[in-house]
Amino acid sequence: MTLITRTYRTPQKLVTTCCEFNLMEVHPSQGKKSIKESTGIARSNESHTLSLCEIKEDDLDLERQVRTMNKPSIKTFMTKEGDTIDCVDINKQPALDHPLLKDHKVQIEPNLHVTSLHRTSSNAKSVRFGLKEPCPTGTVPIHRVTKEDLIRVVSLTDNMIENIKYGGGGRTTVYNLTVAHDQFSTHNMWIETGPLEHISMIVVGWMVSPQLYGSTLPHMFTYWTGDGHRNGCYNVLCPGFVQVDRRLTPSDPLRHSSTYGGQQYDVTIHIVQDRDTGNWWLIGTDQSIIVGYWPKELFLNLRNGSLHIAWGGVGVAGSNGLCPPMGSGHQPDGNILHATVFQRLHWVRSDGKSLPPSDKMTEWVDRSNVYGLINHRDSLYGTGYMISFGGLGGYCKV
Repeated sequence: MTLITRTYRTPQKLVTTCCEFNLMEVHPSQGKKSIKESTGIARSNESHTLSLCEIKEDDLDLERQVRTMNKPSIKTFMTKEGDTIDCVDINKQPALDHPLLKDHKVQIEPNLHVTSLHRTSSNAKSVRFGLKEPCPTGTVPIHRVTKEDLIRVVSLTDNMIENIKYGGGGRTTVYNLTVAHDQFSTHNMWIETGPLEHISMIVVGWMVSPQLYGSTLPHMFTYWTGDGHRNGCYNVLCPGFVQVDRRLTPSDPLRHSSTYGGQQYDVTIHIVQDRDTGNWWLIGTDQSIIVGYWPKELFLNLRNGSLHIAWGGVGVAGSNGLCPPMGSGHQPDGNILHATVFQRLHWVRSDGKSLPPSDKMTEWVDRSNVYGLINHRDSLYGTGYMISFGGLGGYCKV
């Protein structure tokens, strides 16, 4: 298990990927292997001119994708942020267009006992999100995809490169950060297994990303890949995640945010694998609302639990080499009202019991020192196992 903050730098706009991380990978056949200061860099400094016909073909391809992903709706909502939400037949949603889900039957409820994460002794309020009115019975809310959404997500995707755990989660406070258009800042948990070139991963949390959302508001987000980033996407921008709730979606905006030193707002996230079907379920809010699931068929290495779970944040730098603020925009100083906290950290055992992280938890913070992390462990605040993290950001080349 890992507590981590990461920075991803993109000095060449859209054509450079640079990510640094220091994780312990565990392979069943090889034992432990430490990957130290591993840097993956893909650069292209050569100029390239797109012909008019190439541009038109790309444009037509995006339009074809939009037509395929947007399904006929029974009812449509327009949010105050300007997003269009279509209520789509649950058995005709875009997720089921994935070739691996050709014969998949939608699972309406998980075969597990979901225990609500009880309100902590802190004064943080839960952020309410989702539709005010649920979609009609038999339908689920799907964000209508536009061509601009696909263009934004392509640029972001290009920039991202002990005990078996059957889930995990926690509660994290939300802040409204100032982030440049080509930066993004995430606060999330990871479940991941497999060698780097074929890693299977599910990421859930909240983020600020003008590129992904066309908005500076904090949003819920998910990301998945089944095979080393060769497939997968954010939210529901590709087939894969199966929506079942009629009100909440994986990419809803968060309209309330915390104040430094003042009122705190948080969100609850929980991922758990159904041992009967192998599907990974997303459960949100302190009311334990079952949002939907990732079918096991999507993953090369997450068919039977996960070897790794981590909590923390990721800062992705813009073209100027500056990393965005993370958390509250302040480094943690021990006061839980001054930095983003992740509390009630837990992982799920094979019998469904939730347990706190073990003493073998490892910590990692990017060497640029633009972010910090404090491991409070079993805190005195009555918040269970807790970490605080974040920072102002800044020049993060190391």
